[in-house]
Amino acid sequence: MNKPTIGIGILSWKAHQTLRQSLEGYKDNGFLEMFDEKIIYFSDMSDEDIAIAKQYGWGYAGGANEGIAGGMKRLGEHMKSDYIILLQSDNPICESQKFTIDHIQSALKLLENQTADIVRLRHRWNIGEGFADVSKYLKYFSVQKISNDFLPHEHGVTEKQYLDTLVKKLKRFFRPLKARHLRGRSVFIEENPDQIHPDVITKEDAFFIIDSSAMNFTDQCLMLSRETWLNVFCDYVDRHPDSGRSSGGFPAPETSINGSWWRRSGFKVAQGRGVFSHDRHDGSFRSEHHTNKNNSK
Repeated sequence: MNKPTIGIGILSWKAHQTLRQSLEGYKDNGFLEMFDEKIIYFSDMSDEDIAIAKQYGWGYAGGANEGIAGGMKRLGEHMKSDYIILLQSDNPICESQKFTIDHIQSALKLLENQTADIVRLRHRWNIGEGFADVSKYLKYFSVQKISNDFLPHEHGVTEKQYLDTLVKKLKRFFRPLKARHLRGRSVFIEENPDQIHPDVITKEDAFFIIDSSAMNFTDQCLMLSRETWLNVFCDYVDRHPDSGRSSGGFPAPETSINGSWWRRSGFKVAQGRGVFSHDRHDGSFRSEHHTNKNNSK
């Protein structure tokens, strides 16, 4: 049996400073040697984009800006590996070379033996900006045993929010479906989430396997088979464009996929310690982002 190939790809749009920082970190880490291919897909590709890709020794392709959904689909189409890691320009590495390689190899085994359909590689603790999973979870649930690795400042939460309250009890009673959908997010604060929600979270070595009924889909730092990405998820987005809730006027994978189909399909989502974070320095399409200095309030 042939050894499966593995590739790493980045989607980038007008974020040269952010991309350079991520690529510099990847180069310094040294983990890129484990991949059979590495490619950057540039939306609205420019000469500077091409120069950056060449400087760091990455393959590249590009086309018109089609938003995150279209760009990530094109990225997958340009990749040839059996299993692919899909990143965006603002996903720096935040672990050592040895841990990163071991973690990705373990993730690959989960995918190969079908223990997981998707592996989330965003760091469980050094989560970076724009992550609200913990604060949403704490609106419905208390904390049973907080992990020693949890970093409250990463989430803007306080110890008072760890407690169970009458309001939380009422929310769980009157909105049981919403509460059930949030259970998987316990992996980002609890030491033993599999013991708290055993019907939807199991432990597999260093990873938690979470049923998609209890964990949202994310387009940040994914590892999965190329076939699954293109023929299952991209195909679904193409057939169900969420024009009412899109970013920059384009369909977005997260808003298109996060619905009843995702929750009822029984996808197995793996989350371990993770190796990538989220840190953007330029080029955000969100007008309220801190990188947009002329943002009007």
